Amino acid sequence: MSKRDEPSTSEIVPPNLAEREVSTMETPAKKSKLNEDEKFKVSGRIASVKLQNFMCHANLLIEFDTDKNNCFYIGGPNGSGKSALFAAINLGLGGRGSDNERGNSAQQYIKDNASQAKIKITLTNEGLNAHPDYGKLVSVERTINQTSSTYVMKSVHVASNGQQSERVISKKKVDIDKIVARFNIHLSNPAFWMSQDRSRSFLANFKPSNVYKLYLESTDLEKIRLSYVKFASVLDECKRITEEKINSLTNENRRLKNMLEQRDLQGKLESYKATLATYKWKLIFCTLRDFDVEIKINKKKVEVQQEAHEALKADYGQNRAERRALDQQAQDLTDEVEVQKEEMEEAAEALKKKNQVVQECRENVSEVLHEKNKIEYALKSRKDAIQEAEKNLRKAMEQQGCEELTSRLKKAENEHKVVRAEKEKMEKDGELDKLRKKIDELKKEITKTDSEKFTATMEVSGLKKGLETNKAIMAKTRAMKTDSINKFGRHTSDILAEISRNEAMFEKPPKGPLGKYITLTDPKWAIPVEECIGPIASTFLCSSHNDSNALRMCFRNLRIPNDEQPSLSVTSFLEKAYSNLEEPSAQFETVFRKLVISDADVQNVIVDRTSCEQSILVEKKEEAMQLMDTDYPPRNVVKAYSSDGGQAIAGGPNSFYRFYSGKSRKEGGRMFGAEGVVDEKALELAIESTKAEIQNCENNKLRIIDVKLNELKKEENNARLAAEHLEKKKRELTSQELNYERLVRDLNEQLRKSAEAESIDALQHQIDAQKNRIPVIENEIRELEEKVLEFRQSMASACSEKSKAEKLFATLSLEVKGFAESNTQLQRRMAALDEKAGELKFHIDKMKAEQMILYTNDARLKTEKDEAVAHVEEEKKRPENAMPAGETDPPDLTDFPSTQAAQQRIEELQKIIDLGSVGCDMSITAKSVAEFQKMIKTCKYQCKKVNEVLSTLNKIHMIRLNAYPLLKKYTEMKVCDKFEELLAIRGNFEGHLKFDHVKQTLNVNVQSAKDLVSRRDQIDDDEDDEEEGDGQSDDSYSEGPRSKKAKKKPNKNKEKARDLNGLSGGERSFVTAALVMSLWEVMEQPFRMMDEFDVFMDMMNRKLVMDLLVELATQQFPHNQFIFFTPQGIKELNKVDGLQIFEMNKVHD
Repeated sequence: MSKRDEPSTSEIVPPNLAEREVSTMETPAKKSKLNEDEKFKVSGRIASVKLQNFMCHANLLIEFDTDKNNCFYIGGPNGSGKSALFAAINLGLGGRGSDNERGNSAQQYIKDNASQAKIKITLTNEGLNAHPDYGKLVSVERTINQTSSTYVMKSVHVASNGQQSERVISKKKVDIDKIVARFNIHLSNPAFWMSQDRSRSFLANFKPSNVYKLYLESTDLEKIRLSYVKFASVLDECKRITEEKINSLTNENRRLKNMLEQRDLQGKLESYKATLATYKWKLIFCTLRDFDVEIKINKKKVEVQQEAHEALKADYGQNRAERRALDQQAQDLTDEVEVQKEEMEEAAEALKKKNQVVQECRENVSEVLHEKNKIEYALKSRKDAIQEAEKNLRKAMEQQGCEELTSRLKKAENEHKVVRAEKEKMEKDGELDKLRKKIDELKKEITKTDSEKFTATMEVSGLKKGLETNKAIMAKTRAMKTDSINKFGRHTSDILAEISRNEAMFEKPPKGPLGKYITLTDPKWAIPVEECIGPIASTFLCSSHNDSNALRMCFRNLRIPNDEQPSLSVTSFLEKAYSNLEEPSAQFETVFRKLVISDADVQNVIVDRTSCEQSILVEKKEEAMQLMDTDYPPRNVVKAYSSDGGQAIAGGPNSFYRFYSGKSRKEGGRMFGAEGVVDEKALELAIESTKAEIQNCENNKLRIIDVKLNELKKEENNARLAAEHLEKKKRELTSQELNYERLVRDLNEQLRKSAEAESIDALQHQIDAQKNRIPVIENEIRELEEKVLEFRQSMASACSEKSKAEKLFATLSLEVKGFAESNTQLQRRMAALDEKAGELKFHIDKMKAEQMILYTNDARLKTEKDEAVAHVEEEKKRPENAMPAGETDPPDLTDFPSTQAAQQRIEELQKIIDLGSVGCDMSITAKSVAEFQKMIKTCKYQCKKVNEVLSTLNKIHMIRLNAYPLLKKYTEMKVCDKFEELLAIRGNFEGHLKFDHVKQTLNVNVQSAKDLVSRRDQIDDDEDDEEEGDGQSDDSYSEGPRSKKAKKKPNKNKEKARDLNGLSGGERSFVTAALVMSLWEVMEQPFRMMDEFDVFMDMMNRKLVMDLLVELATQQFPHNQFIFFTPQGIKELNKVDGLQIFEMNKVHD
């Protein structure tokens, strides 16, 4: 088995040239002469051909590089399947089997021993005539079976990385024909499909008649002319028939007029008689009708009273229900107040303890300061004693003659005394202590003001929170009026409608919102369920990221703000719920057990995101705290929700126990609970009131507190700076005092050494003893100061904790105040409901009394009506009151006038009938008139429309008929001009085409260079005669280019006509190719194919002709695709830009 018979595993041809059936040589040998601006793309070029079990090919794939090349040579020996590839391209695009000269039907192209053949043609879709809805490529796949053929057309999108993706467009033959027609592909035109047999026949039998026949088939000129003639005869016949029909309608109109006049007379009399009989019959029942009207009016009053009574009862019941609901809210609020009071008492107790701690710290500071003052007083006494002893010592030393030392000592003592006096004055004044005390007081005041500001801020925050809650309730209420689904977001209904409109954008329709699929079995758990599932209730599920992007596109189309867009979750739609849930024991109620979820995928997402199967429900928050605030919470339980929405979260290895208070009834329970009635007017008033209160707090209370706080902080800062200055000055004085003490001590020591008296030693010993005691006392003072500092730090810490406790107490007080205000509002609303209930009860009793009167009137009217019925039965038995045809017993008196007006109308009708009774033709019926009238109207309408169509068609026909000679002449000129232009490229040829439409021949006259040299003189002599002959010819064409070409024609009488029989094989093939390319010029097609065009070429001219064809294709027709098949060798072909060469191996069976 050969490699060609082995099925390919991929559509990509293997890169190994040894294993490929078609090898490609694409390396250009020289630079292209075409400018980039001259190149443009035309859609419909062949990008690739794939064959399976087609003729001799088991599996073949050829890919044409149309981006770089437009000329393709396919070579190979006979038997390699070139002609099969040629036929496959035609068949794959919808051609018939008989058009390819290889079989009479498509089934004959199936490979032997195979059940079906497949052809896949890939066309480009870029440039002129490209289809905007398809990708860069369009593939047409035809499958040929033994009994039928099927088509599949696909759009191929080519990514930037070269990867291709296909999309099926159609499977109908008519759609294949449309795209082929759009690309200007002519499947039956022989000029574009020069098959092997056509090429051989054309080259072997190049007769003028055959060439003319090819010209007509290629240009469709004769077919156009015959269609014009046939169309004109059909138009004339239609006009004649229409005119005859219009003439016949005149007599029919007169007849119709007479019939209508007689019928009008009949109708009037019959109408009057029927009306009279009807009036007499209905007049009998007018009495009953009058009673029925009165009874109906009374009944309507009863119904209105009943409806009003029921409405009042309903309003009363709703009033009582609202009263009970408010009572329940008040009870719940009372419970909340009790809990808050307990927390407030705890906060008050904690604040009391903090106050005690602060008071203890203050007492300790006072006690230490008192001890310090005692020690400082003792220090002062000792210093006074030292001063007295030093005075005595100086006197003694002066007596011994130490005048210089004594003078110095006296000076030092004086300076020391000044410094010490200044220091003692500073301490005595107590300015530094005053500043410290003032700083402490300012700090307390700042702390107190901060607490007030925090309280006011919390109050504003609470008001803003209530305002936002009311606004959210208002927005949700208004959205729910439009659609109840909007409780999951005010744009939810619009999103669902947009998804429904754009369902084709999604692989699978998104599911959402999740809350739509959830039903709560017990409404009392609405608040905790909403607390658990509410954050994801508005989420939408998408099966893929593409679907989520499409849904976000829908959000943008609806112009939904980003902060209002619902969240999206991407998950696979398994349509199967989890079966291995880890739930707590049956003694606990869980959120999951209280829900009915209608979609399995929604249930899985809710379980994953909320752990609702492990969240239990309890009545009271104390019970939830008790269950979860332990080292051993219930198994498989992570949260416990109370009925008010509070949640207790168990601690774990990486977390600790937590409890969060729930929402109020007003804020929660609206998604899954019963939808209560919201008073929008009262809510709007509450919103406006809250806004005013917030503005008042921010503009008055908070602003005053901020001003006071800034003043206190400024004053505290100034006091602190003054205290720091005094402390610095005190440190400097202390340092000077120590220096002078050392100087005095040194001078005394010198005096002591110089004095030997015993009294001096005694005094000096006394002074030293006192001075040695001073550092000890100073150390004690410093220790006491450190204690004071330590106690003050402790007091600062205690004050900070006290401030926190005060803030907590203020927050709780504010909440209790808010609860009290809410309770007051509830009481007011309940009082208003009670007042409204009293009014409703009064109206209900009044309605009952009015209903009794109406029931009495109804009984009386029915009795009188029964008597009138007996009278009517007697009147019906009289002969003159017989029931007319078409009436009923009793008759319909809906539109009948009143009794008095009916009697007057009967008298008037009787007079009209008596006066207008005239003999009429009663044979004319309404049916006959209607049918006759309809027939005339139909005929007139049809004739009018036919004439309009015929007039339009005649105008179109005349326009085309007048343009046909110009089309024919222009086509002939264009073919001739292109033929001569192509011959000029050859260099050694000059020729022209000669048409004879009478004989239906087309002569191809060609002269070589040698003939031109020998006849040049003769041509010059005959030019004048030719110009004169052209001026007198009826077929002359006045335009310049054509006149110039006419001068080049040799004289018919003097030049010997020469066809192609005298040319060599190469020259003949070139002339044939030039003629075919000239025909290509007048009929546009994105690609052109020739098979074995060089069958009669000699080896000498073959290379030249092949290079010329390549030059023609790449330079003259760069926008078209050329595919040449040849059985000869192509190795000698020059390689240029725009050329791609394929070599096919011989197929072995």
